[in-house]
Amino acid sequence: MKTNLEWLRTFKAIYELGTMSDAAKELNISQPGVSLHLNSLEAYVGHPLFERGTRKMIPNERAKLLYIEILSSISKLEEVENTFRNKSEKRKLTVSIGMYPGLFRQLLEPHIPNLDFNLILHLENNDKMRPLLENGSVDMIITTDHLPCKNTIYEVLGKSQFILVAGKNTNISDFQTLNFENKKQISRWLQSQIWYTTSDREKFIKFWKLNFKRDPDFAPNYTVPDKFSILRCLSNGDGIAVLPASICHDAITTGDIKFLWKGYVDMKNTLYFGQRKKSLLHDELLHLKEIIIPEFEKSHPEIY
Repeated sequence: MKTNLEWLRTFKAIYELGTMSDAAKELNISQPGVSLHLNSLEAYVGHPLFERGTRKMIPNERAKLLYIEILSSISKLEEVENTFRNKSEKRKLTVSIGMYPGLFRQLLEPHIPNLDFNLILHLENNDKMRPLLENGSVDMIITTDHLPCKNTIYEVLGKSQFILVAGKNTNISDFQTLNFENKKQISRWLQSQIWYTTSDREKFIKFWKLNFKRDPDFAPNYTVPDKFSILRCLSNGDGIAVLPASICHDAITTGDIKFLWKGYVDMKNTLYFGQRKKSLLHDELLHLKEIIIPEFEKSHPEIY
């Protein structure tokens, strides 16, 4: 295993600035990247180099010795780098953003090649994103879980509608003739069907609570990786599922799946942009919003 020059540069920045967040800003990399470099260096040398204080990274004696050994060499390399760097070249910044994987595919993936800054994606479920923002691991999130704190702000992106859809081969004629004023009749028919969900059954449970005022008393038949997997399964067979209208519209239009019902109560989620209040990446985050907002409005029409 060989040491990495970037590990030493990161070590020097932490040593001189005192925190990993300040080192990240200085080096224009993410805070998780700084942590990875330091952990790799400590594993290479075989011992810790800092005491992790609540506010500062405190170098130990080994760190002080290493700093003295590398300072001259790293400084000279940085001088050479600065001398030969094209003065007109703008150093690329790095932005970290967290969002649900399905939203990334819809809203941002097509635009990645045209960004003029580096991007790190954290594709997580909602419950994991707010902590990432609050501890500085990401610069912006898209989430339904908004709880502003002293260092973060949230603004509305838009609403996502959920509907009940049926597979291409599902016989829904009996459902269409039911008396919708009889909730027990409706719920019995639904329970008799083949159900798909993801491992996060939040939407499945919420649908039952909204429409029948109780938790479902049966288990789904199939649990698959994500909503797009459900869509593909339904387009090839029988079954029903609660899915975002935004990913279903094209498949309903082409007849690959069937719109079944929007429920007695409209089921909608409000999505929010979340970001830290004092960000050095204001222009880059604004550019991402200018990409995402029109894509969201185009892909989330309220049509059911």
